Amino acid sequence: RNKMTTEEIYARIQQILSELKGEDFLVSPDLSLNDQIADDSVEVMEFIISLEDEFGLEIPDRDIEGFHTLSEIVSYIFNKQNVR
Repeated sequence: RNKMTTEEIYARIQQILSELKGEDFLVSPDLSLNDQIADDSVEVMEFIISLEDEFGLEIPDRDIEGFHTLSEIVSYIFNKQNVR
């Protein structure tokens, strides 16, 4: 299948976040994973599992620890899809 663009990945993540956080949750590239996207480690894991399901990836814990902003997560997923 074709590689997704970063814009497409971002749009999918926006969709995931509106399902997890509610329609009125404002998504921006510099959203912080630990402060704004997730309130605690359980929410981080819910979000990561949603990403793994959506994009067909496995995201190791050591990679999750390196995620700070939404744009970093988009780049990570974009780069991961090259690997297959």
